[in-house]
Amino acid sequence: MRGLKWFALVVGLAVLVAASVEAAERGGRRGRGKEAEQSEYDLLVSECKLTDSQQTTLKAKIKAREDAVAAWNTANAQKIKAAEDAVTAARSSSEADARKTAGAAMRALVTERVAATAAADAAIITILTPEQKAVWEAFKLYQSVMRRYRKVELTEEQSAKVKAACAIASKELSAIEGDADDKTARKAKSAIEAKLRWAIEALVFTPEQRETVVRKPRGSR
Repeated sequence: MRGLKWFALVVGLAVLVAASVEAAERGGRRGRGKEAEQSEYDLLVSECKLTDSQQTTLKAKIKAREDAVAAWNTANAQKIKAAEDAVTAARSSSEADARKTAGAAMRALVTERVAATAAADAAIITILTPEQKAVWEAFKLYQSVMRRYRKVELTEEQSAKVKAACAIASKELSAIEGDADDKTARKAKSAIEAKLRWAIEALVFTPEQRETVVRKPRGSR
């Protein structure tokens, strides 16, 4: 059994699709490609329906984050150049250890930059109301799912269905207590994510689209 709680997704999907399609039409019929090209500012404004005051504050906070990133890049310019050179050299090297070391060094720098700008990132989300935060989290899950299925050409109606399913799943994910180190929480989140994939592939995709993302058993040809 897939669980009575998740049955709400199957039932709710049909109810939410109409509203999602209508919202997509009001949004100017954005396609997946165009949506991906939009800036974070534009997406926050359109998806979360930000007020004029929120938009003004958002612009300032995004500018502050850009300044923080630029300052970090300037302060670490030599480290960045050395890491880039190491990665370039490792690509033409036959030594696996060299490639591994270069990749690790670059990832470490990325992690440092993320940590250095974490406060600026967090400040952006503080402008949202609890309801808007829920909408934004659902939209980020939708973006992640669409990247997973980037090889599948979805219709506008199918995209709206996926978005509706992600909204339901995101609400369930946010209700789970526990951090990344909590095994119980991780297991619960993995179960919800698996059910979301099942719902999309079984209820939204056509048989032909399903073939595109079918997961073959190991050892099969």
